[in-house]
Amino acid sequence: MADLFAQEGERPFQNDTTGVLSPSLSDTLASDTIPLDTLPTSDTTTVAVDSSQAQGDIKTTIDYSAQDSIYFDVVNRKIYLYGDAKIDYGEVKLEAAYVELDWVNNMLTAKGMPDSTGKVVGQPLFTEGAEEYQTETIRYNFKTRKAYIKGVLTRPQEAEGYVYGESVKKNENDEVFINKGWYTPCDCEPGETPDLYIKSRKMKVVPGELVVSGPFNLVITDIPTPLGLPFGIFPMPRRENSGIIIPTYGEERRRGFFLKNGGYYFDINDYVNLTLLGDIYSRGSYGFSIISDYRKRYAYNGGLNFQYNRQLLDPDGAEKEEANDFRLTFRHTPQSRGNSRFSASVNIATSSYIQNNPTTNVESNLRTTLSSTVSYSTSFRNTPFNMAMSFRHNQNLLTEVFNVILPEVSLNMNRVYPFKNIVTSRSNWLAKVNVGYRMSARNQFTNERVSTPSGLSTDIIANRDPLADSVLAINGDNLSAILDRTQTGVEHSIPISTSFNVFNYFTVSPSFNYEELWYLKELDYDDESIPGKVIVNERNGFSRASSWNTSLGVNTRFYGLFNIGGEKIQAIRHTVIPSVSLSYRPDFSEESYGYYQRVRLDDEVLIDPNTGYDRNEKLISIYDGFIYGAPSPGKSGSVGFSLNNNLEMKVRNDKDTTENAKATRKIPIFESLSLSTSYNLMADSFKLAPLNISGRTRLFDNKVNINASMSMDPYSYVKDNFEPFDTVGTQGTSSFKVYENFTRVDRYAWVPSDENDGFKLGTITRASLALSTNFQPKKKKGKDADTKTENADVTEEELAYINQNRSDYVDFDIPWSIRLRYNLSYTNDPRRRQIAGEEDKVRQSVMFSGDVSVAPKWKVQFSSGYDFVNEEITQTSIDVFRDLGCFDFQFNWVPFGRFTSYHVQVNVKSAMLSDLKLQRRRAWQDF
Repeated sequence: MADLFAQEGERPFQNDTTGVLSPSLSDTLASDTIPLDTLPTSDTTTVAVDSSQAQGDIKTTIDYSAQDSIYFDVVNRKIYLYGDAKIDYGEVKLEAAYVELDWVNNMLTAKGMPDSTGKVVGQPLFTEGAEEYQTETIRYNFKTRKAYIKGVLTRPQEAEGYVYGESVKKNENDEVFINKGWYTPCDCEPGETPDLYIKSRKMKVVPGELVVSGPFNLVITDIPTPLGLPFGIFPMPRRENSGIIIPTYGEERRRGFFLKNGGYYFDINDYVNLTLLGDIYSRGSYGFSIISDYRKRYAYNGGLNFQYNRQLLDPDGAEKEEANDFRLTFRHTPQSRGNSRFSASVNIATSSYIQNNPTTNVESNLRTTLSSTVSYSTSFRNTPFNMAMSFRHNQNLLTEVFNVILPEVSLNMNRVYPFKNIVTSRSNWLAKVNVGYRMSARNQFTNERVSTPSGLSTDIIANRDPLADSVLAINGDNLSAILDRTQTGVEHSIPISTSFNVFNYFTVSPSFNYEELWYLKELDYDDESIPGKVIVNERNGFSRASSWNTSLGVNTRFYGLFNIGGEKIQAIRHTVIPSVSLSYRPDFSEESYGYYQRVRLDDEVLIDPNTGYDRNEKLISIYDGFIYGAPSPGKSGSVGFSLNNNLEMKVRNDKDTTENAKATRKIPIFESLSLSTSYNLMADSFKLAPLNISGRTRLFDNKVNINASMSMDPYSYVKDNFEPFDTVGTQGTSSFKVYENFTRVDRYAWVPSDENDGFKLGTITRASLALSTNFQPKKKKGKDADTKTENADVTEEELAYINQNRSDYVDFDIPWSIRLRYNLSYTNDPRRRQIAGEEDKVRQSVMFSGDVSVAPKWKVQFSSGYDFVNEEITQTSIDVFRDLGCFDFQFNWVPFGRFTSYHVQVNVKSAMLSDLKLQRRRAWQDF
């Protein structure tokens, strides 16, 4: 038997004799492997050839199938597959309308076939490992793994973009040699012309490494451009590799021509990398950056970024004034395991760094404070104790105040219930008795001004350091002075409390708290050695101060329901949470404790008629200004009162379209409205504390948030006859102000007197009002689901980076969004009334930001505000984004203010062609 048919009918074919290889299948194929009488008669034929029967170069089982028919030429050892043919040979897979399998020559040939209309369909799709080739025709040798392909479109593994060639040869190393081809970073389908591609007659693709081309030019929207080079090398690594980073170039008015962010990237290993970058300017400025990131899966990740810049502030000046700025950021985030945890977030910079090196991020440019935290915590197994150690840093870029807490150690004991096993009922008050413990130790370095002890002016202290009123620069010369300002202390606290119910409606909570402070020095005030002066001495040595207080709290909750029964509003519910507390604290300023000293400023006794106190005598703590302060002076036996209210309406839900006619929803009138004050029964004066009022609510279906607060002093103020006026600043300048001084007297503001202009409850010392809203249309349910799916694998670090760099991430699916915030604040010191100069009691501003999609793939973002006090527009920025397929268009504009600038850039999205961009910028230094 010479021929074998899977179905009736014979298909013409041509023998392919390319290559001379040894036979690959024995003559027993027809009779032993595929018996004639067992052939299937369905439309689909699937056959498997076992490699155990092969004597040639085929190394594994070949599975093949065809939708139409399979024709076997046993004499020439060839198989022909027609209609949706499929070949599966290990890592090699092939799909095509027609496939020819030559066992003698180990050759595989595939091509498309014309349909009834003459259109070629079923063009070969060839896959080898991770590489996929969409072709017109292909010939592949099983033994040599070489292939000759026509009209191929492929996307090299893990590379960005596609490669096309009219004729292609592939060798055994999967390297591809292309004649008349192009490369594009754009998404592309067979037969489609991309928006942008690089065209060359000769190209070579090394998968996972690079694309090399001969002379090439850039083609945009199928229009050839003169942009090109005699040769091209486009890296496309499957993983990160070390290499040179090409710098960007440009010009600034102040610093001249520049090359920025050029350097070298080191791919050290799979866990850590290192990037070294440098900047250089033609007018003398320069800088460099050291960037390193590390990650160990399921353990930790982090990174370090150090930046240094030397800038000539006035390159044309005779003195060549320069600024040396640096910034150091470091982060370490672990995945919690076991009982211990180490984390770090460090952000340190020179005070002028942000001002001299702004970015297009408006929020970053307006930042005035920096902070850092490095912490380690652990818990002790089978004990209620845990410990934490930390380093903290706070820095004000405007005042140049720098505070470093190194170290801060805390030891905590979780509350224990020593009597819970003694009593039979767990609801018994004795079972609820709990004891805790907390120890905190802190060592703080600072360059801040040294404050004078309370009640003492700077001119009355005889031995005051001349540098005490200065903020010290951070340098080696001031190191000893900064160390002198170091503060060290330890605080211990032992709280004891319990609770029980009375009459089922009242909860009673008694408590006792003991505190102890440890210091390494204390102050001594000498008011006798120099008449009219005070010498403040520091006595080194261990010093301790203890204090205690006790309290009893009672609180309950009750409700009121007002049934209205209206068509829209059905009821109003009022929730009231009153709380009353009793507390007692001894007077720790008594001489027996030794924590305070009475200091005379002058031998003359000067009694204030309003208060009855001697103005020339002050009660000052020996721990005044220390890190944990001192026990409070004055005996206190106060009654505290607070009242919290919640008011909400029950209305018919018009949005409910179900048959439930009783569907309702709740609308808050006041989510919280609270009042609080206290009355000190044991004080000899000023027994009533200020009244604090705060409230918050939401309006218009939770679209608008409102927060308000106020504090009111209930006592009267009269003119100070001893120091009636106070002058601040230099006359003729904007800082010049004149104040009239007042003295607080022990008389309620509503009590009639000669000074009262009329009835009033008190003096408002502070008030604030904040309104904020955020409007945007709702996303479609499908897009919400897609978003949740896409964000499922996003890490917390990636989300934090996105929140800090929102301009790098544009959501075109949201047609528009608006964010508004209005702030109004009022501060009033009743002891001083301004009578000359610009008043600064009221501060109000409005900030707004948002974005709008003006057209598909067009997004405009904006951010601005208005300061009503200074009557000026705050920092404003406008950003325009355009998605151009495989291009991005970005425009950033700061139209006025400190950082006036603009930046226009058109770039290719592909990381391989990241240097292929057109940009124009005018930095803030150029204006």
